[in-house]
Amino acid sequence: MIKKLDSFKKFSKRKKIVIVAIIVFVLFGAFRIVSNRLEDKGIVSSDVINIKVTAAAITTLESTSPLTGRLEPIEEVTLIPKAMGEVTNVYVELGQKVTKGTVLFELDKTQMATSFNQAKASYNDAQVNLARMQTLYQEGAVSLQQYEQAKTQFTIAKESYTAAGDGMSNYVVTSPIDGYVTSINVDIGGIASQSVPAASIANIDKLEIDTSISETLINKIKIGDKVEVLVSTVSDTPLSGTITALSPAPAAGSLTYPMKVTLDNKSAEVKPGMFAEVVITSDKTANVIALPSNAVLIKSGKPVVATIDGGDKVIFREVIVGVDNGTLAEIKSGIKTGDIVVIEGQYYLEETSEFNIIE
Repeated sequence: MIKKLDSFKKFSKRKKIVIVAIIVFVLFGAFRIVSNRLEDKGIVSSDVINIKVTAAAITTLESTSPLTGRLEPIEEVTLIPKAMGEVTNVYVELGQKVTKGTVLFELDKTQMATSFNQAKASYNDAQVNLARMQTLYQEGAVSLQQYEQAKTQFTIAKESYTAAGDGMSNYVVTSPIDGYVTSINVDIGGIASQSVPAASIANIDKLEIDTSISETLINKIKIGDKVEVLVSTVSDTPLSGTITALSPAPAAGSLTYPMKVTLDNKSAEVKPGMFAEVVITSDKTANVIALPSNAVLIKSGKPVVATIDGGDKVIFREVIVGVDNGTLAEIKSGIKTGDIVVIEGQYYLEETSEFNIIE
């Protein structure tokens, strides 16, 4: 044995490589022979494909088109005082619900009150004087000219009194609508001016979505139609909205038609500024067989679905597909109610495949 090893060491490097290659080749051939014999005995079996199935059934198929937009209050006002002055009282706070006529804040009306009182006194004097002059005129004690002068003085005094009253009201700022206080920018002792917004009120009992619709859908909807509105930040369940405005012509520089959707929001759960998706149903087909869109395969250029026949055999059936909304596809022919159709794993199946149905 030692002599054989010594002989091997005497071989050149090239001869050693050749000898090793021959040994590897012989071993590989032996491995292939053993493997083939094992396969012939059925020790290695084909893979089993896991699949999911569904029974074909009658349903109603809808084609929908989502439109997006932001929710805005149905009414919103920004209040700028009509008079300038020191703030003496603030009666509301941010987020408070108010009704139309609620006093929000007051300004110092000391000087205006003086003018108002003077105007009121002049009005009262003019009213008394007019009544006296009317009596005297009827008795013939004064001329028509004197009586007309009294009437003119009364009219002027009344206008001044009314103007002074309006001026006084400018120092008491009230809400013009029902809603929530969304900003209040005045404090007691501060100065309110006619150049800076002092408060804002928003009515969110109803919210609006301004969006637009394409020419392919414009004739499929009308004002008054109910639509689903999805506000994903609030709920996965769509809310009910109504189309309240729809332009018959595209917006300038656009190919889409402006549309407004109104959403009831009495609970105030949905907030202005949230992102919303309006779902428009463009087509609706009732009493049809529909399958998940991805259940339909293309084989040899034709649409087919994989079905399970007798519980243990795969059969590909050629079908005619109708409306496909991206989720469900209408099957016009090739499948009947109750047929078991593969909806997952179908891409790996052949008609000779072994399979395992999973839930």
